[in-house]
Formats: sequence, C-alpha cells, structure tokens
Amino acid sequence: MVSPELSLVAEVDNIVIGHIICSKAEVRTFDSIIPVLNFGPLSVLPEYQRKGVGKALIKSMICKAAELGFGAILFFGRPEYYPQFGFKEASAWQITDSDGYSYPAFMGMELISGYLSYAKGGKYYESDIYDDSLNRNKVKDFDMEFLLR
Repeated sequence: MVSPELSLVAEVDNIVIGHIICSKAEVRTFDSIIPVLNFGPLSVLPEYQRKGVGKALIKSMICKAAELGFGAILFFGRPEYYPQFGFKEASAWQITDSDGYSYPAFMGMELISGYLSYAKGGKYYESDIYDDSLNRNKVKDFDMEFLLR
C-alpha cells in the first residue's frame, strides 16, 4: 500500500522536477510482524540532477516519516549513495530480504531508536504494489490494445 502522505514532489515554476514515493512494508519474524516503511522510486528530471533535489526529497521524506511515527525505513538502493543520510546495511539488524539474502544494497534506518532490535532474524517483505506478477496479464492486455490499432 502506498503512503500518500509520503509521496512528495519537488517543483520549479509549477513543474514537477522530482518525486519520491513510499509504501508500507514489513519484517516478518517467527513470532511477529514489524511494520516498516519502504521508499522508492526516487526520480529527478535529468536537467535538475546533481543540484540537491534528490537529497532534499530524501531528507524531507525521512523527517516526515519520523513525524508520522514510522519506526524504520528499509529499501533497496545504491550503497555508495544512501549512507550519507544515515542508512546502513540491513544486516546490521540481522534482517534479510524475503528470500533470506543480505547484501550491501539492502539498507535501513531506524527512526525510533531500537525499533529494529525486535526484527532480528526477520525477513523483509515489500508491498504487493512491487509484485509485477500480480498485474502481468493486465499489462499484457493493455499493451495489446496498442498493437491491435
């Protein structure tokens, strides 16, 4: 499920130049489900990249997520970029992806100190909105409309 209150845009002269979207996700352990926030994609028009737009969107999202009471953020992204915001490898909390793997691109941040200590040994599951298999036939049908014209 998308979190509309955390779908943020950056504008210049009433033109959207950047966007970040968040969705609800969870870490499942043997005995509990810990709600977390996922973010992505983050997008910035090419002519506005490397000008701080993406950084401003990320910082705003983190602040707003904390204000809204979210306990942690987990996501997949570039491990050489996101640590500057305070993200670290999810393995620091002994959390893996849903398939049981851990790697540098799987990162997280606690917004409430100690929040992910309850997730130790858990697996991360994104929202179903990221599951392409759920809508694959709908997409094929939609694409066929253009081929039949």
